[in-house]
Amino acid sequence: MSQEATGLRSQLNPVSATAARVADAGDQPWTGLLRAAGLGALLTGLLIPLQVVAFIAWPPPEGGATEWFALFQDNPIRGLVSFDLLILLEEVLLIPIALALYLLLRRGSASLMLVASAMWFVSIVLFVSANTGFEMLTLSDAHATAATETQRAAYLAAGEGMLAAYMGQGTSFVMGYVLASIAGILVGVAMLRTPVFGRVAAYSAIAANGLGFGLFLPGIGILLSLVSVLILMIWFLLIGWRLLRRSATGAI
Repeated sequence: MSQEATGLRSQLNPVSATAARVADAGDQPWTGLLRAAGLGALLTGLLIPLQVVAFIAWPPPEGGATEWFALFQDNPIRGLVSFDLLILLEEVLLIPIALALYLLLRRGSASLMLVASAMWFVSIVLFVSANTGFEMLTLSDAHATAATETQRAAYLAAGEGMLAAYMGQGTSFVMGYVLASIAGILVGVAMLRTPVFGRVAAYSAIAANGLGFGLFLPGIGILLSLVSVLILMIWFLLIGWRLLRRSATGAI
């Protein structure tokens, strides 16, 4: 009976029926993005504890470019992981996540999400450009094959500069970190204005990114950052599940 009534309404009001079909078709192109974002968020949530385990199992070498060059020569993969290779991967995965969140949250917080998305994308560029892991790998190879002490000294000096730019928290790293944290807080606020992701995800985003600023505090900075990372892991898993559910319909 309900199907007959629906068909009758469609015949009586063809304009509204056509509009509904167009709306449904218009939502479908976002299915792939939502699925990619959901899988990316879940993968990021799994990479975070893996990154913590890798840091504990393979602590960065103490010292300067000489010790880092030795690590890269002994085990290039371990050297790149110690130089935050997994964070680079997480930054790439953040691209579809940021786009999907903008699509889903823009209706209730258009200007807020536009600012947050812009900050996120700038932070991605800054983080990726700040990481000098592959440059360190190249310099370590050049240092290992250098023919003279002068050449080796030059490569060591270049390596120290690369370390200072990233491990020493240079401008690109600091600005990328700050912008990403502010963007995360804004996204959390936008989530509070819509039931799409729930209040737990919203408050997790605000708390994690707020605590992230503790990195710059002496003494307790590392502890606060660790708590922030653990909350972020939960947040990525929560939104990843919601994004995958949304991708089943493609609805935004």
